[in-house]
Amino acid sequence: MKMHFKRYTHVILALAIIFTQSFVSTPAAYAADTTNLAAGKTITANNYTQIYVPANANDGNINTYWEGEMNSYPNTLTADLGSSQSVSKVVLKLNPSWQTRTQTLSVLSSTDNSNYVTLVSSSTYTFDPSSGNTVTIAFTETSARYIRLNFMANSGATGGQVAEFEVYGPSSTTTGEPDLVVTDITWNPVSPAAGNAVTFSATIKNRGTGETTAGVINGVSFFVDGTQVSWSDNNTSSIAAGDSIKVTASGGPNGLSTWAATPGSHTIMAWVDDVNRITESNESNNKYSKMLTIGGTTSKPDLIVTDILYSPITPKEGDEVTFSAVVKNQGTTDGAAGIVAFQVDGGRIATSANNTVPIAAGSTSTIKASSTWTAVNGVHSISATADSSDTTAETDETNNTYSLKLAVGNLGHGATVPYHRYEAEDASIGGGAILRSAPDFNYDLIAAEASNQKYVALPTTGSYVEWAVNQGGAGVDLRFTMPDSSDGMGLNGSLDCYVNGKKVTTIPLSSYWSWQYFNGDQPQDIPNGSQAAFRFDEVHWKLPTELKSGDKLRIQKTNEDSLEYGVDFVEIEPIPPAISQPPNSLSVTDYGANPDDDTDDLAAFNSCVNAATASGKSVYIPAGKFHLGGMWTITANNITITGAGIWYTNLQFTSPNAASGGISFRITGTVDFSNVYINSRLRSRYNQNAIYKCFMDNFGINSKIHDFWEDHFESGFWVADYAHTPVVVADNLLIENGRVRNNLADGVNFCQGTKNSTVRNCSIRNNGDDGLAMWSDNSMNAPMEVNNSFLNNTIENNWRAAAIAIFGGSGHKAQYNYIKDCFMGSGIRLNTVFSGYHFENNTGITFSDTTIINSGTSKDCYNGERGAIDLEASKSSIQNITFEKIDIINSQRDAIQIGYNGGFSGIVFRNIHIDGTGKDEITTSRFSSPHLGEAIYTYTGNGSATFINLTTSNIEAPEKYLIQSGFNIILQ
Repeated sequence: MKMHFKRYTHVILALAIIFTQSFVSTPAAYAADTTNLAAGKTITANNYTQIYVPANANDGNINTYWEGEMNSYPNTLTADLGSSQSVSKVVLKLNPSWQTRTQTLSVLSSTDNSNYVTLVSSSTYTFDPSSGNTVTIAFTETSARYIRLNFMANSGATGGQVAEFEVYGPSSTTTGEPDLVVTDITWNPVSPAAGNAVTFSATIKNRGTGETTAGVINGVSFFVDGTQVSWSDNNTSSIAAGDSIKVTASGGPNGLSTWAATPGSHTIMAWVDDVNRITESNESNNKYSKMLTIGGTTSKPDLIVTDILYSPITPKEGDEVTFSAVVKNQGTTDGAAGIVAFQVDGGRIATSANNTVPIAAGSTSTIKASSTWTAVNGVHSISATADSSDTTAETDETNNTYSLKLAVGNLGHGATVPYHRYEAEDASIGGGAILRSAPDFNYDLIAAEASNQKYVALPTTGSYVEWAVNQGGAGVDLRFTMPDSSDGMGLNGSLDCYVNGKKVTTIPLSSYWSWQYFNGDQPQDIPNGSQAAFRFDEVHWKLPTELKSGDKLRIQKTNEDSLEYGVDFVEIEPIPPAISQPPNSLSVTDYGANPDDDTDDLAAFNSCVNAATASGKSVYIPAGKFHLGGMWTITANNITITGAGIWYTNLQFTSPNAASGGISFRITGTVDFSNVYINSRLRSRYNQNAIYKCFMDNFGINSKIHDFWEDHFESGFWVADYAHTPVVVADNLLIENGRVRNNLADGVNFCQGTKNSTVRNCSIRNNGDDGLAMWSDNSMNAPMEVNNSFLNNTIENNWRAAAIAIFGGSGHKAQYNYIKDCFMGSGIRLNTVFSGYHFENNTGITFSDTTIINSGTSKDCYNGERGAIDLEASKSSIQNITFEKIDIINSQRDAIQIGYNGGFSGIVFRNIHIDGTGKDEITTSRFSSPHLGEAIYTYTGNGSATFINLTTSNIEAPEKYLIQSGFNIILQ
């Protein structure tokens, strides 16, 4: 089992241990030397954090406390004495079992709560357990109704802290009074073991002076971790001034004078109480603490937060987000969680209701926040703190806060899209539906390929998933999974769609296109016992009536087949009106194409294009499904082709055979192609010889492919020319507002000299190689690629390689992209594996303003690890690359990985934030000894990289950086 090293935000917490303040026998509890004028009075503060309200500071319970708001000094705490009183000192107490800390504060007074004068200037005071974590601040006697503490610093927390705030009048002390204090605690046996009956003794000294110095002990109380366990009987012997006596426990609340030892580190405390009526007024020092460590494992509840859950899982600005905390009892006895406090960016947003149901030892409980948070765009720090209400809870609860990052919206990263996504894990489920997940990215689980590694399974008739819609529309796209057949050809099935309880359509589904199997680098079509991938696919349809906000959309299994279906998410969008035939255009239907039948329309399409080219007109493809039985080769100088829209015009390539489908451009001038949905029957790469891209070959100059949706090809785009020597280079090509999805290989590949070209505002999803790639192939005398851009794209669920890959050239940019849920690959990769131009002539390539979530891998096609950002200089050097303003969140293994011996120079990472590594359970390495998830990992000794303003959090590996000797990491 892989060991995870959790990193928790350090928050000082109140121990939910109730101190027994009265004896069962005759000894009296500790009392102040004079009347506490603040007891039971109103206490206010200018702020507080979580559940630590001002009233805790004078409730008589040392275990509850006030704490000022995080990092918002000054924190003020003001006691209203009810009327003007003569005051001369304040006594401040913290839980006596807390660790030593200092607090910087001043003391002020007022008669009207408006005009304050300073009684004690700002000073730093030490709260030490050896003196009971008590501080006494004396000042010149004054008359005041309001006493205010003004906190400016706290070494143990991010705000001021007070468990008890006591105010006293002038002392009635006269010389000669006894002053009894505890000077030592001993126990028998001296080295107790778990289960021993331990007897405590205390050494009591009379520090008084003068003629009437004899002091008589009323009793000594003994506490373990704040709970009274024993006491001494009354001792009537006088202790002369300066003398000491030893007092041994002789009774206790359980009828025993001993304590049954338990494993762990314990705070042992003894308090002495005078029987004298006239006693030394300063008895705030009449208690003494020591630590006792007993071997073995803890036998107490020990509650920690192990995870934070939120819904919706991918919130957008304005969504009401509900938080829950997973609280684990890592002790060996049951204990209740009490209150869980939730914070966003350091400010309290909600607490749970008091949880009094015990959590069994070793078990977890999910506890929900009592209110929601309205999401705001940005990356937010979320934390949850478990505050035990169990009186026997583990005292070391400084690790009971869990924190994570939550990204709302895409931060200006990614594509702007018309649809709204509804994740299955955020839906209502029923009828036998099951939420399936792969939180550690176990690739054997189908959920490892799901969005957020979660989907809902519909295994039985009647099982369903249902959402309440908050954004309307009639267009629905469903991402689903279903089993493959034994011959790899897929199975057919269906699910039903309901709106507000009424069935509106049956959705035909098939696994014909999905499921590929890796036994090495190349996927195969037939199940062979190797790693499965491409287990999800998509289908979309139009509803008869547009959904409105508040409507309920349900996907339900109502057929009686034996298949288990899975729902990952739906996306709902408005459907715009169909585009009418433009002026000066020719329709394919005028040349014999017939929509929505089974005839082959390819000849009619070719005739229309030829006629339009000859006459200088454009081509229009109206609404309907058109069948194309082979590759559509479009030869023209300048040509414009438009459909009626992606929800209306459907081009269906009908052949499953290699080189028998897709669009081959043979453009010498400019092509403008738009407003169609394109699908095919291809389901195999044919060992990389499919030659069946959706768009390929010669794209000309200043061409534009936009407002399109394509599924199920070898690749979405392959921009290259293998027909001419030298090649005809694509120049200033723009691919925009497109959906490139569910292909067997690359989404888009700029190849063979492509220059000055851009992919912008596209959804690139579920592609079986690189999502967006630049391969500067030099075959057929192609020139080096320069100045290409990938801008504002959303790349998700890529399987096998990377979301964005650049293999050479110069002047490229990849900016404002959003990368999520890569499977078996990286978020961004650069390598020098492939033939062609690498980075030897690169004067600068930039990656910036990008989010990478749940990416990288420990198990690529070669059974090795890849970083969320992966640099691989295998054949030649990688040089002059800048990464700037990039968030790398929850890497499956390592965040940034650099390797092979080709060399690295001019590699700069600036303003990079890494939050979370090592989210899988794998530690083995193909390149080095086993290791945990690193922020930076190198397996080369050749080169250097500079990191400027690198920030990290939640790094699994304790050392954060695993750097091979010889490689130079420069941190600035």
